[in-house]
Amino acid sequence: MSNLKIQPTLSHSTLKILLQQKQKTKSFRTAKLLVLSFLLFYSSALLSQNNKRAFTGGEVLKYEIYYGFISGGEAVLRVNEQQFNGKPAYHLYLNGKTVGIANTLYNVNDTYESFTDVETHWPFYSIRNIHEGRYRHYSTQTWDHWSREDSSIVISSKTGKVIVEKGCQDILSSFYFLRNIMLTMPPLQQDQVITIPTYFTDEKYPLSVRFKGYETIKTDIGYVKCMKFMPVVLTGRVFKTKDDMTIWFSNDENFIPIRVKFNIFVGSVYCDLVEYKGLANKFTALKKGR
Repeated sequence: MSNLKIQPTLSHSTLKILLQQKQKTKSFRTAKLLVLSFLLFYSSALLSQNNKRAFTGGEVLKYEIYYGFISGGEAVLRVNEQQFNGKPAYHLYLNGKTVGIANTLYNVNDTYESFTDVETHWPFYSIRNIHEGRYRHYSTQTWDHWSREDSSIVISSKTGKVIVEKGCQDILSSFYFLRNIMLTMPPLQQDQVITIPTYFTDEKYPLSVRFKGYETIKTDIGYVKCMKFMPVVLTGRVFKTKDDMTIWFSNDENFIPIRVKFNIFVGSVYCDLVEYKGLANKFTALKKGR
């Protein structure tokens, strides 16, 4: 399937197949999921044909993490191009850790990795390696998106085999997938919601982000024109309300995460971009002054 080329216009035979699938669907929910899966794959195919991407191998984004006004951590997002089981792949890497006094108090060093197909951006393999104080967690997920027509398979090292939605993402790959999907989307409307099926912490979890408009924010690298989103988060253990997380993406063809803000029980946490290199496109959202 990774070599399949989808043309911008659908043939009569393709339309006929889609209509037959719709007629066989037992419920409106199942039909909606099939359409969503098709649209996500179709958008990825268009990106592949146009050779237009929001990111590419060699991109490195570095962040500083603030607990209130105190700088207490750092994070890095990195993309490398390599082979995975003989197939071209992106190796996505995220590491976040505490530094200084915060490291003495909390000692956090978390790493997420994902190997994804360069055409569909669906994950092949995922790693979650968590060090938080005395807590340790290491797990892997192996993904099969190609052996079933209507769904995908994920095999977790902790819980075994699970059937998930077609093209389901892990938590790290979902953000890169979202960046590419936004390249082909029409202008977003206020409060429009984008949902991507994910499998995270051994649970099916639809990642939904709500568009809240445009905003220019001041950062250490300059003023950046941004698109503001609020992911719908789970309340209870960490977040008080479903609107306690906000992400600002650059309003250009890179869609870089510029700032992430968390309102959690212990206060506010900010994650700000402080360094970047290897962008796929010109950074047109960056302005040195107002």
